[in-house]
Amino acid sequence: MSRAFVKESDGDDVVNALPERIHSDLPNYISREGLERLQAKIRRLETELTALNTSPSIDKPSQIERTKQDLRYHRERLRRAIPTDTPETPDSVQFGVTVILLGEDNDTYQFTLVGEDETDLETGRISWASPIARLLMGHKTGDEVRWNRGDEALNVEITGLHGIVQGNLTKRP
Repeated sequence: MSRAFVKESDGDDVVNALPERIHSDLPNYISREGLERLQAKIRRLETELTALNTSPSIDKPSQIERTKQDLRYHRERLRRAIPTDTPETPDSVQFGVTVILLGEDNDTYQFTLVGEDETDLETGRISWASPIARLLMGHKTGDEVRWNRGDEALNVEITGLHGIVQGNLTKRP
């Protein structure tokens, strides 16, 4: 058969398969607020997918595939979610607690231990599974720990524990 009669792709149907996003093997602990945000994210993605399926676009196939992939990922995160209550007045470092540390140089560090899906360094929210969180778990106000932070080691004291708080941080981890 002559090549003259073979339909070549015009690019509209070509979608490079994206690799699936990897899920952590750790338990997917999540705060009640984080669970609400995850559910809202899924609703937004569903709305976006519906809009993509009903509107013309040159990039439509790749946008649809990306959105479907994100939707699969977040639905699985929701399926694996373990909603965890956060203590209002904690007596030790645990999930959902805001920890305030005082370094030897009088620098203050403050961050909140949250689920992997809630991690946001800009707001001081770090994963409960991060090295510093694991180091601090179970410690109480007044305890001193040695924090290996990159190429430096800091001696810090836990000076405060609170339920999840909002706001700017003095120093981020």
